Amino acid sequence: MAVSFKGAKKYKKHNGFSKNITIKTPLPSPVHFFNMAQDRNIILNPCVNIGDNIMKGQKLADLDIYEALPVFSSVSGIVTSIHENIITIENDMLDDNPVTADTAPPDTLTTRELLWLIREGGIRDTRTGAPLHILLSAQKVPDCVIVCCFDSDPYSSADQTAALGNSEKILKALNIVLRLLGTNKAFIAVEQGCANIYSDFKYNLRYNKNIFLQSLKACYPQSRSDILIKTVTGKNTDHINAVVLSSETLCMLSDVLTAGQPITDKLVTVSGDDILVPSVYNTPIGMPISALIANSGYNEPQVLIKNGVLSGIKINNPDEPVMHNTNSISAFNDKKNIPNYAKELI
Repeated sequence: MAVSFKGAKKYKKHNGFSKNITIKTPLPSPVHFFNMAQDRNIILNPCVNIGDNIMKGQKLADLDIYEALPVFSSVSGIVTSIHENIITIENDMLDDNPVTADTAPPDTLTTRELLWLIREGGIRDTRTGAPLHILLSAQKVPDCVIVCCFDSDPYSSADQTAALGNSEKILKALNIVLRLLGTNKAFIAVEQGCANIYSDFKYNLRYNKNIFLQSLKACYPQSRSDILIKTVTGKNTDHINAVVLSSETLCMLSDVLTAGQPITDKLVTVSGDDILVPSVYNTPIGMPISALIANSGYNEPQVLIKNGVLSGIKINNPDEPVMHNTNSISAFNDKKNIPNYAKELI
């Protein structure tokens, strides 16, 4: 059964998006930048020195408090600078032996051990950028968890791409989340038009009575947390306590707990001018945005917008790095190609 809400606006994905879009790997960037400054005025201490040889997945900075989230290198190379809370690494283009840690089956670990492993995996919620171990340490038990498998912005498709073929992985991670939060009710939200994602979840949920699958009409701004909660549960956020996570965040959680590797990559949608085909890249965190858009054929675009044309922000420095919550980059070589509803971002 399809669900919708009043006041929504129908939309179509940007021309060129495919329902089965292939994840690409960008060409490597010669330098990467890693920020030690975090929310709540937390500034990490560097764990490396200038001149150190770094392996992919090696910890670069941390702070001995639970609220902090360590920073890991997404490439191997040499530390060339530690200045103004930024660690700069010159990429040696190898990445042959990523750092890994021993893992144990999640069922054998206590809540405290699981939360610490999630922290040490460097996982941030891709929707808000908040550390996942903090979100899952909530003292108040939520009424439910909602997994968002889409982005309602027409120029973004990372969450939909993350959900393709990963329903089993997402559900395993979701069950761990439910255990940590102390609740047993969850919803999987999939947009209409993604029949393959819906059918995949439906098959894997055939014996589960506590996780509900919902197909939602394609409307903006349906992926926004408060709207999504109202759409899925029929209740406002004043009357229900729901935790909303993305499909990509749960994929990250599964990878950390099974492979023992910290999160070093992020799915980023790159799109913009109609003449260039939209793409989703598995992007190393810390890669300059300028290097990523060059992979898609954008040559010194006039306008760059981060995290959606409808509600995103203009990028003034194209060399700023890809972060944990960088979900999409919209690049326009010609300002005339910017949709009318986003003209104010010029």
